[in-house]
Amino acid sequence: MSLEPGVTPLPIVLGYFLVALVVAIVILRKSRPRFSSVDIAVIGVGGAMTAVADHILGDAIFLPSGIYPIVNPPVWFRILVFFLTIGVVRKVGSGMATMAVFDIIGDLLHFGFTGEPLWLIEDVLTYGLMADVVIFLTRGKIFGRGAKGVSLALFEGGCTGPGLLLCASLFHVRFPGP
Repeated sequence: MSLEPGVTPLPIVLGYFLVALVVAIVILRKSRPRFSSVDIAVIGVGGAMTAVADHILGDAIFLPSGIYPIVNPPVWFRILVFFLTIGVVRKVGSGMATMAVFDIIGDLLHFGFTGEPLWLIEDVLTYGLMADVVIFLTRGKIFGRGAKGVSLALFEGGCTGPGLLLCASLFHVRFPGP
């Protein structure tokens, strides 16, 4: 275990993923999502487009290294396309499934399956789970879509977006080599 600056200690990472796994199991059991064929197709295409937006479009934009941590096109494109996908499906489990497709397609496009299955688990239980928790709590009316009366869409988007960026920065940890 290391206390290097910028490295999240391993017990905190493992603790998060154990709690996240329990939360994922609980919300999937309570909601029991039933995906239609169209939902599965949207999840597949959305996950693939998320990978293309992140690894091809986002990486094609050159920014000076001083502003890259603040304005990071691959992460912003990933979140935008991911939000569009889960906003169309709006069922618990769509976030985790979309991120699983994103990770697998991203490995085919860019990484070559280096670091798997850890990156798959990380993407599914951070980005995907956070989106599914929001879908679960709003009962599928994420971003105010399908809601009647006063919409909390700005509040949900304002909480979910920074939360996803926080997960991206906290859990992209470096594991010590052999």
